[in-house]
Amino acid sequence: MSLEKEQQRGHRAKAILEDEIFTEAIKKVSDELDLEWINSPVRDIEGREKIYMMKRMLNVLLVQLKSVMETGKLATKQINKQ
Repeated sequence: MSLEKEQQRGHRAKAILEDEIFTEAIKKVSDELDLEWINSPVRDIEGREKIYMMKRMLNVLLVQLKSVMETGKLATKQINKQ
């Protein structure tokens, strides 16, 4: 992928991560999953594991977006050096 394309993708990822509606949605989903886990019966191991996996996948999504953003920053630095 070209440096310019990486740079554009990085800007888009940054915009998503900083978008107020997106951050509110992520926080709401995360908080709801926390509440579900707290309120789940201790004996519901399968249910708790599903909640844990959903929480992990939410974090994977955020890590992926941050990775694209960081790659874009590196592309910008390389473009500026040229």
